[in-house]
Amino acid sequence: MAWGSDTASTQLTTITTEQFFSQTPQLNPGETAHCQVAVDFPTTPTDNAIVSVYATLDDSSEDWDEIPYMSFVIDNSEDTSDVSFLVSGVYKFRVGVKQDTGTTNLTSADMNHRVNGIDL
Repeated sequence: MAWGSDTASTQLTTITTEQFFSQTPQLNPGETAHCQVAVDFPTTPTDNAIVSVYATLDDSSEDWDEIPYMSFVIDNSEDTSDVSFLVSGVYKFRVGVKQDTGTTNLTSADMNHRVNGIDL
């Protein structure tokens, strides 16, 4: 088993409604993706960031779930907050970020991921 390359997604900026990162990792059976999202909050933040992971069974014409596979909140107490999480058990996924109350825009968000190379 070996971890794959660190793959960066296109940065999201001025986040109001949910925006999705450009990378949509595809997992083979038994593989796990280690993801890290970094959110940059405005100088005086009033909103937290909500990170959601959506899955699909499709390869090219994705039909993404309407309800996230998982979701969590990044608290605005730090100017830039990094959080790591693992995704497994799905064929393909995408990650979205949005603000929780809609009061102030999130400045930006970045995502990187690595997929482990298990071959079952």
